[in-house]
Amino acid sequence: MQVTILVYDGVYLLDFCGPLEVFYDTMIDEKPAFEVILVAPTLNVIKSHTHTVIMPDFSIENAPQPDVLVIPGGDLAIGKSNPNVGQWILETSRNAKITMSVCTGAFILADLGMLDGLKATTWFGALGALQKKYPSIQVIKDHRITDNGAIITTAGVSAGIDGALYVVSKLINLETAKKTAQFIEYSWIQA
Repeated sequence: MQVTILVYDGVYLLDFCGPLEVFYDTMIDEKPAFEVILVAPTLNVIKSHTHTVIMPDFSIENAPQPDVLVIPGGDLAIGKSNPNVGQWILETSRNAKITMSVCTGAFILADLGMLDGLKATTWFGALGALQKKYPSIQVIKDHRITDNGAIITTAGVSAGIDGALYVVSKLINLETAKKTAQFIEYSWIQA
């Protein structure tokens, strides 16, 4: 299966690296279960919020259609401030099995109307802002993950690891997710 993670200037490092590691390390019969790629607005080098330099594999112009799309937090307005990115997220999500936001990536999905009428969570410090700005969303506190079927949101930063493991359990099975958590020596919070 194909996993695409959106990266852009200011992206939170663990928001995308945590899920990347989970999907990359998930094995079935000692073979990778997922191909993981990084997609950016252009092929230019990206700088995360920690100034870590990231080289995307594809731009939104030539990225293959994924089974799983991951939207990490950082630039909350990227979907609206860059209409090409917003359109790409909408179209790509429409054809993906799962779209998962990490941390404040929920704001990016909300900005595009993708969370209207759904349950969502985000970083604990932004829960109130998400509810105030998007009153049609049922903002869930004290949950690391919300599952709306094709759209999953996770709480802040490290919860992206939990969310990715949850996606593994959903697309493959719980045993494989537990093995992946054990492999990366992570105490998976399944809530």
